[in-house]
Amino acid sequence: MISLRTERLILREASLDDAPRYALGVGEYAVARFLTAIPYPYTLGMAIDWLRQAQPATPEKSMLVIDLPNRGVIGCVSLLAEFGFWIARPHWNKGYMTEAATALLDWHFAEGRADLVVSSAHHNNRASLAVQKKLGFVEEAREMRFSHTLQRNVEHVVTRLTREHWQARSAR
Repeated sequence: MISLRTERLILREASLDDAPRYALGVGEYAVARFLTAIPYPYTLGMAIDWLRQAQPATPEKSMLVIDLPNRGVIGCVSLLAEFGFWIARPHWNKGYMTEAATALLDWHFAEGRADLVVSSAHHNNRASLAVQKKLGFVEEAREMRFSHTLQRNVEHVVTRLTREHWQARSAR
């Protein structure tokens, strides 16, 4: 099982024991409203089903929970169809997401083969777009996507990060 450690966090593959904290974090409306594919309300059963289908993590494709030692799961960072992330509301504005995302992208670009990572966020999700900007993602396009929580189409900012840009950023 993969485990990435940062100064304050552990990124690891999820277990079914994580389902209650996962459901509580992602199931809060303030979080779910910006996650296009997440239904609301989000239940414990949904979290169990989601975590049960998770595949073993690789540098190219992974879904890792963000574990704050002595606190448990506080979020998730993933490289699936896109680079995505969420963090539970009590842990906003503490730099955890940038720290976790940096660790996953370091692993991805150091050991993976892909030269491009694509991400996106609701056009009004300032926090996620700020994290992406800090990481070096640049806007590529805008498109409409259906939000399961909001039950309507929402404009998304599609961003991209190249291996070259990540390596140049890391070299500084």
